[in-house]
Amino acid sequence: MKIELRHLRYFLAVADDLHFGRAADRVHIAQPAISQQIQRLEAEIGTELFDRNRREVRITPAGAALRGYAQRAIDDVEAGVEAARRAARGEIGSLTVGFLETAASTIVPLAVRQFRSARPDVDLNLRELGVGAQIEGLQAGRLDIGIVRPPADADDLVFERIIDEELIAAVPSRHPLAGRDRISARTVVDQPLVLLSREVVPGLYDQVLAIRQEQSGTGAIAQEASSIQAVLGLVSAELGISVLPASVRSLSRDGVEFVAIRSPHRSPLLTARRRDNESPLVEAFLAAARAAAAGV
Repeated sequence: MKIELRHLRYFLAVADDLHFGRAADRVHIAQPAISQQIQRLEAEIGTELFDRNRREVRITPAGAALRGYAQRAIDDVEAGVEAARRAARGEIGSLTVGFLETAASTIVPLAVRQFRSARPDVDLNLRELGVGAQIEGLQAGRLDIGIVRPPADADDLVFERIIDEELIAAVPSRHPLAGRDRISARTVVDQPLVLLSREVVPGLYDQVLAIRQEQSGTGAIAQEASSIQAVLGLVSAELGISVLPASVRSLSRDGVEFVAIRSPHRSPLLTARRRDNESPLVEAFLAAARAAAAGV
């Protein structure tokens, strides 16, 4: 005989009531059946758990020693079952999300706030990574979700476009273009350009070069940098102007102003996940990202 949870439940019922009849009623079996199961448990353990006579039932020292362990075993199993149910509902667990710096000022904070509000017990890990690193991380299983910009393609990943951002120009505050409501794309690409490195956001980098070619722009690439803050610092130093997604407006930097660009070009933002990852936590965060994008 192997000791099963039901044997421990029967034992605890008798230990609590010190009466086989009442214990049997509590666990919904007949009195002879609970007596028989307790006898089998005692035989398996090799000692009596209860002293029985016609007038009373008393727990033995062996039974008293078993009681705490039996209760913890029952409690642990019940807690495990509830944890499994909560995990299936997406209420607990862990989620690792990669994101671009260009999404860090609006979409990511909004999505994280909404997700944490609904699922405060989930361990949420955020990692700022370039597009290539996110794709690799998703494929290797180190990331559950990525927030990227095109180009991004992989057969084992699913991509969803959640927003198309307008492009804006980051201009030195003392530049002649500063203070304007909107400028043409041609005007922008005739200026010295400070760009986010292609290694970080290849799609945005290539998009700016495509606009320059379309408009026959004469502006040279004056500097490249690996972060938005570095780009804005170089713009503030008057080394050139930059083309960035409109969400960057929320970042303030002394010596830099943002001006809208008249252009049909947009900078899409995509979510990415593994095709075989059907975790409810993944879907919950994707829903939060969609809602965040809709509110921008």
